[in-house]
Amino acid sequence: MYDTHSIKKVFEKDMGKNVTAIQQFEGVENNAVYKIETPSQAYIFKIYRIPNWPEDGKLLLVDRLLTERGIPHAKIFVYNRDATHFPNGYLIEECLPGITADRLTLSRDELISLFQQLGALATQLHKIQMKGYGYTGTGEALWCTYSEFMYDSMGDNNGNLLAHKITDEEELERIGQEFWARLKVWDKYPPVLCHTDLSTKNMLVHEGNIGLIDWDDVYSLPWVHDIAELTFWLKREYGEAAEIYRNAFFSHYQTEYDMEDFYETEPVLHARIGLGGLNYFIGTPKEAIIKQLIKDALQKSEMGMLKMFL
Repeated sequence: MYDTHSIKKVFEKDMGKNVTAIQQFEGVENNAVYKIETPSQAYIFKIYRIPNWPEDGKLLLVDRLLTERGIPHAKIFVYNRDATHFPNGYLIEECLPGITADRLTLSRDELISLFQQLGALATQLHKIQMKGYGYTGTGEALWCTYSEFMYDSMGDNNGNLLAHKITDEEELERIGQEFWARLKVWDKYPPVLCHTDLSTKNMLVHEGNIGLIDWDDVYSLPWVHDIAELTFWLKREYGEAAEIYRNAFFSHYQTEYDMEDFYETEPVLHARIGLGGLNYFIGTPKEAIIKQLIKDALQKSEMGMLKMFL
């Protein structure tokens, strides 16, 4: 937990407003997030725990792109990656009204409504054209194709797999080459703004309507990647009921492209996304679930099976 006196001091200096209360949000994985109350309104104060993530300039870019297209989001007031008290940086943004969906007790019908709204919202996001594929800071990602980015970025999220001897570098190279070959079909599709974490923890619910928060993991990728991240997460969180919420999403999602292409390669995307998730969740209760989902995806895609699943 960070020193609230330092947070108060920095906030009042930046915003010129007196702080009346500070409350930390529990259960936030990657950053320390606080709600700051002032006499006039509330703000979010986010302290980054990881250097250089999100990429410098990305959140300001996202703020501008969403504003230009009239997509509701939390307005950014301060973005500072050179702070003395917080060496990895901090952010001050608008605190929107509502509660994240993961903190609510929702009926099946209420969840269906939220995922229908998410489908319509994702449609708007995926109309925002980007440049290049991959990590985006100032607005132009470095990779020329989606398949190359997905191959090259495997090394960014397999350290725990190797450390726990779940697999080895030779096997990861083999499967990486197969991912590269199978995902080339998406190189013809343009990169768009992808949130990549369209989960209930980032769906802010207010009076029955949703908005999206936490844009730290935005990438410049084809629209299919964003949807595959969502459908993989639905399977992980809801099991057999995932199909209900998946159908709700697709009933309100619109694209000019042929969805059959997505359905054919979805298992390949799930296997690739699942490996990144497994690297993160090794040693947690979710490890066994993710392993099973990866195994199912590899079998459905008729890809070579990893040793860990034999």
